[in-house]
Amino acid sequence: MPTVLVYVVAILLALLVVPLTHGRFDRLARVRFARPWLLFLGLALQIGLDLLDLPPARFEDLGIAILLLSYVALLAFCVSNVTMRGMELITLGVALNAVVIALNLGMPYRVADGLPRETTAKHRPTRPTDTAVFLSDQITVGSPVNAAASVGDIVLSLGIIELAYAGSRRRRQVIRSRRRSAPPFETTTDEHRVLDLTDTGEIDLRVADSGADQTAGAPAPATTRSSASNTRGS
Repeated sequence: MPTVLVYVVAILLALLVVPLTHGRFDRLARVRFARPWLLFLGLALQIGLDLLDLPPARFEDLGIAILLLSYVALLAFCVSNVTMRGMELITLGVALNAVVIALNLGMPYRVADGLPRETTAKHRPTRPTDTAVFLSDQITVGSPVNAAASVGDIVLSLGIIELAYAGSRRRRQVIRSRRRSAPPFETTTDEHRVLDLTDTGEIDLRVADSGADQTAGAPAPATTRSSASNTRGS
């Protein structure tokens, strides 16, 4: 059951997507993940489970315990980086596989007729009593590959491709426009001058333009001439 072949194909497609969509590998290399040790821990547990020679009687207890622990680490890594494009699909794919394994104490798989059916700590042939079989390794590829994949594997692979595509793009900078406020010493209200016009004399008003710059602090004075000053003394 070379399920890992599905991920190899997904990684190769992801690497092809970068140049085909005018992305750049140096930008993809600068992608930083949160808590990467969780990813390495989950992968190390699964690799160790393949290398560990467990007796078949321990597949459904110790073997499944190690396998589920690896999925806990992988899911924790995915959730820590779920805001990145592609990680939501990767998280969903890992979760689907984990659910199937937890329900059936192993990943059920289907192979073509005539091929050997091997039982390991991770995979075993499909049984009539299995639950959520449609989510298990039921997508088969015949000779010469002879591989089986699950719905979760396909979703996870699409997430890897999307992650590579988004990571190789130039990041867009979001520019937020702020409403320009008035300077702290600028007056936004108009000033009104009130003059007393009760005097019946002649009034001569000279008011400076409100938009001109004032060099002096005091406003231009108003000149008042009384009608009595214009009369000649007898």
